[in-house]
Amino acid sequence: MTEENMVKQLERIRKAYNLTVEQYNKGFDSFTNVPKNFKNTPDFKAFLEGTGPLLTGSGVPEYKEYLAPKSGMRFLDAGCCANLANYRLDKWGSTYYGVDIAPALINAMKGFVKHNQISIGGLYVAEITRLPFDDCFFDIAAVIGVLEYCSFGYTKAALSELNRVLKIQSKMVLDIPNLEHPHVNTMFKLEEYLARPNIPKSRSAFEKILASLFSVERVDDSRIMLKYFVRTMK
Repeated sequence: MTEENMVKQLERIRKAYNLTVEQYNKGFDSFTNVPKNFKNTPDFKAFLEGTGPLLTGSGVPEYKEYLAPKSGMRFLDAGCCANLANYRLDKWGSTYYGVDIAPALINAMKGFVKHNQISIGGLYVAEITRLPFDDCFFDIAAVIGVLEYCSFGYTKAALSELNRVLKIQSKMVLDIPNLEHPHVNTMFKLEEYLARPNIPKSRSAFEKILASLFSVERVDDSRIMLKYFVRTMK
């Protein structure tokens, strides 16, 4: 994918998530745009049974267990979406920082912070290839449900930028779609209906990029998303 096409891809993703916030504020379910005949298929129902906050989202218990957040740590949630509200990541003990390309999501999370009088590090509209932080600023990081929208070139740049803002030997969790999973094509179709087209990546090609910047400590390939548990290498 060319740089120009990646810019267009990011704009599609930005608009899709901005629309999701707008629909939520109006009381609409974003799945309204998904055809009923697709939602009623056995494959879609099986797909839903295998996903969820405790299986594939940012609320997966293994993520918190691995990152081991504690007071005094700075935690980067890159591509944060509504994770702060959905999973109350501010209660992890570490200081929460969220970054996303969708202004509506960031504004919504700022409203959530203000309404609930939550203390966090900050929320920023930014791309993960250009993070507004100093070198070695963070102790831990998560990039969940993000890289599936990115080209190989953009993914490599993002991983390099994440390595830059993380301290040496910092832990990070991230994921990409598992192309070997029986319901991955159903997930891709759903994302298309939601105007968020995925860019599939082979596991071997992705891990080659990842291994050039991070030490991979564990991979969980049991779900529709491949979960990676890594440490920075400087």
